[in-house]
Amino acid sequence: MATAKDFVARISKVSGVSGCLLIKSDGTLVGRAIEDPENYTILMQISGRLAHDIQENIGASSCRSVNFGCREMSTFYVFPIDNYLLGLVAQVEADHPAMLDEVYRLIGRVTTGNS
Repeated sequence: MATAKDFVARISKVSGVSGCLLIKSDGTLVGRAIEDPENYTILMQISGRLAHDIQENIGASSCRSVNFGCREMSTFYVFPIDNYLLGLVAQVEADHPAMLDEVYRLIGRVTTGNS
């Protein structure tokens, strides 16, 4: 994918995604397809650090995602991607397994360089 904005645009078009954002691990906003991204960046940074700490303490090789249930009954996912964090809000009625498969596929294209 050409740019972070292209990546965010592709993720936001996945069936079941109602919004997403991409930040650097330091919290710098890189791209967004969501309103009020500042509401999510701190949660993303904290969960990204916790996922990293958990991996190191239990010897796990990777963490694919962390998710949180939201008041509106939607789910917020955080995906660590190298030095970035992808956050997305899933629609309540989403087919989460199918949505996650597509998101993981797109993340794999970015991290492996395959188109």
